[in-house]
Amino acid sequence: MESLANDATLLYVAYWVAVLTLLFAFGLLTVIVFLRAHAQRRERRDERARLYWSQAMQHVLAGKDVQVRRLERSETTGFVEAWNTIHESLSEPDSRRLTSLGHRVGLVEASRRMLRGSYHHRAMAIIALGYLRDREVFDELASFLRDRSPIVSLCAAHALGQVDPPRAMAIFVPMILEREDWVPGNVARILARNEDGSAARELGDVVLRANAGTMAKMVRFLADIDSVRAAGVIRELLDSSVDDHVTSVCLQLVNDKQDRERVAGFLAASRWHVRMHAAAALGRIGEAADGQRLEPLLADTVWWVRYRAAQALLALPGMGTAALRQMQQRQTDAFGRDIIDHVLSEHEMGGLA
Repeated sequence: MESLANDATLLYVAYWVAVLTLLFAFGLLTVIVFLRAHAQRRERRDERARLYWSQAMQHVLAGKDVQVRRLERSETTGFVEAWNTIHESLSEPDSRRLTSLGHRVGLVEASRRMLRGSYHHRAMAIIALGYLRDREVFDELASFLRDRSPIVSLCAAHALGQVDPPRAMAIFVPMILEREDWVPGNVARILARNEDGSAARELGDVVLRANAGTMAKMVRFLADIDSVRAAGVIRELLDSSVDDHVTSVCLQLVNDKQDRERVAGFLAASRWHVRMHAAAALGRIGEAADGQRLEPLLADTVWWVRYRAAQALLALPGMGTAALRQMQQRQTDAFGRDIIDHVLSEHEMGGLA
């Protein structure tokens, strides 16, 4: 009898566990269906707003007089998406033609509501305010440069660069040294969009104060946006006692023929990667007489140094394939003869391609 009672209790417990499990699953399914339906309604609402406001912006750009109203809270996301999308393909003068529309619909107030939302909404709102180019929101946008999300902080940097370029670059460029989570490619694009020269000025000042870990990165940024200013900074760094990595980067970037002698001085450097980059640089900016300086590197103990030296010799004015073959014949080092064969084979294959 006791065994039957225990079995009945177990069946009773199992029954209610099954019932509760089914109820929980049904409740969870109901929540999922509700959330999905809500998301679909929101997507349809945002799409209607995008279409409506995209047409309004196109009419403004076409020179038509458009009567607009203040943005409703429910259409803010759709408007901001349309605003950001249409500005991506506009020149700055055309972009400024939409400024009045942005103010009339209350874009600043609407964006501020989005700034309190998710990181995606914050990024969208920041980009929108950048296109509005309202200097009154500069300080508000600047606070997002320190946002823990690198996406949001870089969006803020881009927006600030549109609102007030000199002031923005004075803040943004020094922060590049601090924010290791910023993707260099994104930073480079923001700097490249600067048209008033303030980014290059700030970089020129910051490079020489940077530590060895960030100096090379800053020099590359400067060379990308202002080669003339970068040339002066590169000379100063090559004439200074800087880290070998920085020296190598400067040698990769040097392009002025007046730096021939400066570059040639690194052909005998103790670090092989410095010798390698010096050889490649001399191949870019050197003259025919520099062949005598490069020839000894054909016997270097490091393959990459020999390889870049042979390539540089082939690139020198007046050298060519025949002259390099003549140089090969007088090489006593087997490695030197082999590397010339290698480089000439590559050259011939490239010519056939």
